[in-house]
Amino acid sequence: MRNLKKIRESKGQSQLNLAMKIGVQQETISAYENGKAMPTVDTLLKLCKHYNCSSDFLLDLTDIKFPVNDLLIDNLDLDETGLIQKYRNLSTDNKNKVLGFLEAISQ
Repeated sequence: MRNLKKIRESKGQSQLNLAMKIGVQQETISAYENGKAMPTVDTLLKLCKHYNCSSDFLLDLTDIKFPVNDLLIDNLDLDETGLIQKYRNLSTDNKNKVLGFLEAISQ
């Protein structure tokens, strides 16, 4: 969990301080950061909440720190998500047409 160490250090937080905040031993945090142990789901959720980051980030599966919902503009609903998926499947020419149409009707 290299990202755990990075985010902890970027916040100027010691292993002991973090351990106390989430209810584990300092040695446990050290074991996580050194790849000698993995947190339980409960502990992982506590870490995510504490640092407001995704579990994928803490587990070194992505470099994107923020939870997906934080990346979405106002947490898109299903219709909006569907529109984005359809837009992505369009050719560049058709994307330009859609953008032109949206610009025209929004004025």
